[in-house]
Amino acid sequence: MNSWIFIDKPKDITSFKVIQRLRKILNIKKIGHAGTLDPFATGILAIALGEATKSIKYFNQYKVYKFNVIFGESKDTDDITGNTIDKSNIIPTRKEIDQCLKTFIGKHSQVPPQYSAVKVNGKRAYKLARNNQNFQIQAKDVFIKSLECLGTNNNKEFSFKMECSTGTYVRSIARDLGKMLRTCAYVSQLRRVKIGRIEEKDIILLDKFEELVHIGDHFEVMHSIRDVLDDIPAVLINQELSHKFQNGLSFEYHNKKSKTDYLLIETKTKFVGIGKAIDGKIRPVRVFNL
Repeated sequence: MNSWIFIDKPKDITSFKVIQRLRKILNIKKIGHAGTLDPFATGILAIALGEATKSIKYFNQYKVYKFNVIFGESKDTDDITGNTIDKSNIIPTRKEIDQCLKTFIGKHSQVPPQYSAVKVNGKRAYKLARNNQNFQIQAKDVFIKSLECLGTNNNKEFSFKMECSTGTYVRSIARDLGKMLRTCAYVSQLRRVKIGRIEEKDIILLDKFEELVHIGDHFEVMHSIRDVLDDIPAVLINQELSHKFQNGLSFEYHNKKSKTDYLLIETKTKFVGIGKAIDGKIRPVRVFNL
């Protein structure tokens, strides 16, 4: 049970509800996820169980989204679930959209949506918004690796694909794109299709996972902590160093390539934890009791 599951989140359900249902299905207390999805969104929800919850912080991978944007109308939530707050007769062309997309690439300063889980003076922004309170959310830096327009089915709705850092709000992208094009816009569809190396072929529907649990075949679709963190370099140590590491002690390590990077620490038989190379030594950052 110290593993990761990648669920295909259904539409119109919160990420928290998915967690609640899995907690009940698996009868497990320690469970968490790496990045929420809005209720109207679908796609990959990365869920950690047991000791794997300690690795959530290090599963900080680039995410890929496919989404649709409707131009000429804006919503208070910046997505299809909200109330209309503005309308415009200006609908951009594909060429105008493509020209604007270039400005989003790279390090990008983004203001999260008013209806988001960002905290403002200790309170969630969406709670303040629901109570019609005036407040401002500070901009934050995100990184957008790629953003492209895939085309349109009608003259108002366009499809997009984006690869971005964790913490990037797709709804903010749509809102800001609308403003740049002197109109308004909101997200009508949203699906997370990739996190790091995890793709849609690696995910499972919530109902299907529940079926597998009932017949005891669910372990086949679970992923070990080691596999999920395979982008982090690994260091193989012996049993003696393993005991030192698990007791919070550092050990000598000299490698020009790794200065202050995170490193996976493992023996021939088990995954021990995560360390950091500092001043010729590996210091324990996270120890796993597997």
